[in-house]
Amino acid sequence: MPRRELFAIALGLSLLCTDGSLHAETAAEPSSGEGAINDSQLRAERTSGGDRSEQVWLERLNRADALAASKAAGWAAPAFPDGARWFSGSGPTLEELRGKVVVIQTMSTKGPGKSAGSRLKRTLRNLQDENDLAVIAVHIPQNLDRAEVIIDSMDISAPILIDEQGTWCDLIGAYEKPLTHLIDRRGNLRYTGVSSSKLEKAVRHLLDEPAPGEGEGPRARPTAEELEKLNPKTPFPATTGSVRSAADRRNQVAAPFYVESYFLPAAGDATGKIVILDFWATWCGPCIRAIPHMNEIQNRFGSEVICLGISDEKNFKTDFTVRKLKKSDFDYGLAVDTSSRLKNFFEVRGIPHAVVLSSDWVVRWQGNPMSLTNQMVQDFVDANASLTERRNPLGELPATRWKNRLTGKGS
Repeated sequence: MPRRELFAIALGLSLLCTDGSLHAETAAEPSSGEGAINDSQLRAERTSGGDRSEQVWLERLNRADALAASKAAGWAAPAFPDGARWFSGSGPTLEELRGKVVVIQTMSTKGPGKSAGSRLKRTLRNLQDENDLAVIAVHIPQNLDRAEVIIDSMDISAPILIDEQGTWCDLIGAYEKPLTHLIDRRGNLRYTGVSSSKLEKAVRHLLDEPAPGEGEGPRARPTAEELEKLNPKTPFPATTGSVRSAADRRNQVAAPFYVESYFLPAAGDATGKIVILDFWATWCGPCIRAIPHMNEIQNRFGSEVICLGISDEKNFKTDFTVRKLKKSDFDYGLAVDTSSRLKNFFEVRGIPHAVVLSSDWVVRWQGNPMSLTNQMVQDFVDANASLTERRNPLGELPATRWKNRLTGKGS
């Protein structure tokens, strides 16, 4: 691996060296940006905001399935497509089932999905006489060649929707893995991906809820206009004043990150965070006086900000000792780059000179680090959070994975 990439990854930043652009990502996260939500958040959102005790009813899903399921949960269950194909006649509409608890089981006629229907029947055997319970199976848009022949030989008594285009499966966040979803009496998709061992308990919980009253319908998914209100964007602070002792690179994408070596490692992973670079030197009095201030920023905003001091001194380790500096004086990372690549990009003519970069590697501020107040950093953090959260906005539909797959646009 090229040396510049090794050091970039040590800071938590992965560089695409072919065109100089930067992507904030970690090896553990998928490239689609799904890492904006952590696993515990995904699990909580699949219960429509239910209690933690309800989250144990959910089975473990891979991150792509969990993300899709989390986006599907909590809103009105989407209506079955007009002209939907049903096995052996027609099936009910969700509007007709309003007031009942509805179990949706996705299935297939091949692989694990083939036994989903019979397994569901065994799981719900104690509820087979419950009048307020409805069960519907949905065949995913896969292995449909002999689906009706095979279904005819299977032990499934529930109506079966054959989702030929995957339209409805996309809306409920169901892909290849057979999943069990629950719709409550009001018509909300309440739980997504319920485990077989907890399904009866989850169903009984919803059956114990009262039937909806007059005008009590499901929670409608927001319109595009409402999405904007649900996910307000916090702008970055306006660029004001001039930049002294350096070129003004504000509102530009910075050059790719590069250092030759680390003297102190950066404090954590920089993915999705504000990065503050401080160009300094051990012989620089104002730089030394700025260390406590940089420490304060790192300690105060440690979960959202990564600070890194960069020196271009050729004898940095010796100079560090001669100046009687100690590693314990620093609560943030220190790096050395004698080639001054980033320093030259900013054309720094006087130090200390600090640079604030958002997680998309755009320069948001430049100046003396002592001029960077806590309130300014907070403003940058708030705006950056808005920037990173755009990947998974509240109320956004799950990805159209079946549509993409069936149209040859990937999965």
